[in-house]
Amino acid sequence: MSSTEQVPDALPIARTAIEDEEEATDALLRAARRAHVELDGTDPRLYDQIDAGALDALTDHNRSRETSGDFVLVADLWDRTFVVRPTAIEVFP
Repeated sequence: MSSTEQVPDALPIARTAIEDEEEATDALLRAARRAHVELDGTDPRLYDQIDAGALDALTDHNRSRETSGDFVLVADLWDRTFVVRPTAIEVFP
């Protein structure tokens, strides 16, 4: 995994809201499917690229605060850029 320095200026090709009781990693996988990422048999797998527990805990912590502030995580996965915020995930080409 490599990281990008900032959120892309382009429009996202997919945007997925993180449901109230949903883990961020589950929403990230839904966003990847919406962006037409072939996940079946994909190598490397999500859990080989990020610490899913840490992502979920970080997102949950920021969602539990009254104001979610400026929390943004940008990660390059499966040849796309994913932007994780406390309430949504966006996918960029």
